[in-house]
Amino acid sequence: MALFSKPPAKKSEPPPPPRPAPARQGHVPPAGASVIDWLPAYASIEVSQANPGLCDVLENAALLYAGGQADPARALLEEGVQSDNDAKTSPLAWLALFDLMQRCNDRTAFDHLAMQYVVQFERSAPAWEEPAPSAATSVKPQGGFVALTGKLAGDSATQWQGLRKFIESRTPHARLDLSGVTDFDDSGAATLASSLAEARRAGIVLTVERAEKLRKALEQATELGTNAGQGAWLLMLELMQWHHELDAFDNRAVDYAVAFEVSPPSWEPPLRAAGKPAGIAPVVAPPAKPGLDAESLPCTGVLSGSSAPYLAQLLDFSHRRQLIVVDMSGIERVDFVGAGALLNAIDKIESQRKTVHIVGASPIIRALLLLIGISPRHFVKSSA
Repeated sequence: MALFSKPPAKKSEPPPPPRPAPARQGHVPPAGASVIDWLPAYASIEVSQANPGLCDVLENAALLYAGGQADPARALLEEGVQSDNDAKTSPLAWLALFDLMQRCNDRTAFDHLAMQYVVQFERSAPAWEEPAPSAATSVKPQGGFVALTGKLAGDSATQWQGLRKFIESRTPHARLDLSGVTDFDDSGAATLASSLAEARRAGIVLTVERAEKLRKALEQATELGTNAGQGAWLLMLELMQWHHELDAFDNRAVDYAVAFEVSPPSWEPPLRAAGKPAGIAPVVAPPAKPGLDAESLPCTGVLSGSSAPYLAQLLDFSHRRQLIVVDMSGIERVDFVGAGALLNAIDKIESQRKTVHIVGASPIIRALLLLIGISPRHFVKSSA
C-alpha cells in the first residue's frame, strides 16, 4: 500500500472573475458604451500584443478617453491605481491620471495624488502647470455663433442674417450649427452653398457643426440626379470641402459634372479652425505649413478619423527630411482610428529609411499610441 495517496489529476483552473477586456485584443468601445458591455465592432483592427508600460486598466482608460469619455477614463484610473496590482505599479497609469486631472483643472485631486505617487514610487511627482488660455479660448471674443433652423429657404431673408453678418464683417472665427435644419428647397440649399463658398474664399475660419442630418438628406436627394436640383449638389460638395473630405469630393464632383453637363468644381478647402469641427469627421487643426527650415511639425486640436488632413501634411513634410519630428504638445485628443492612421503614416515614412520622433504627447495620448502599436522608441523628449 502506498504511504501517500496519489495526487489528484490537475484540473483546469476556474475562469477569473469578470473584468474589462484587455484593449490589446483589438477592441475599442464607441462613445457612450461601457468597455465591459461593448461588442467588438472594430475587431478587424489589430493592435500590438506587447506594449511596454501598459496594463489593462490603462489600456481601457486610454480607449475611453480616445472616444471622448474623459470622466469614465479618470474614474477607471482612480480606482485602478488603488486596487489593481498592475495599475498600482505602472508609472504611466499614474501619469495618465495626473494628465486627466490637469486637463479638468482639478488641483486638489492632483496634489492629493502627488503625495500618493511619492510614497508609491519614491520619486518626485509631476508638477502642476497653471492652465494658460488656449488658442481656441483666446479667439472666442472675436468670433461668434449662428444656428440655422427649420427649412432652408432662399427667400427667407431673416434666416440668413446671422451668417451674412459674419461673412460681411469678415469675422475671423465663427461657428455654424446646422443641427436644427429640418428640410431644404433647392433655392435654400443653393443660398447656403453660396454663402459657405464666399466665407471659404474670404478666409473666414468657420466651424460647421452637427451637419449629419442635413448631409444625410442631401445624399438622399442627390441620388435622384438632376431631379434633386443643383442647389442640393452644390451644398453637399461645399460641406465636403468644409470637412476636408477630398476623396468623397472628387467622386461627387465628377457625378455632378456628368449629371448637369458642366465642368466639375475645383477643390479649394477652407482654413481650419482650432480644435475639432463637431459632427462629421472631426479633424486636427494644423498650423500654417512649416517651412523647409522648420525643426518639427506641430499639431493641435483633435486627431480623428482615417483621412485626417494632418496626416497628408505629415507625409508631405516627410518628403524633405530624413528625421521627422512631430510635436503633439498641442493635441487635445486622438481617437482610435486616428491613432491607427498615424501608425500607418509612420510605417510608410519609415519604410523609406527615415526616422519619426514624437515629442510632447501627453501620457493619456501616449498610452493610446503605444496600445495601437507605435513603438516606445518613437517617443522622445523635446530639446526645447
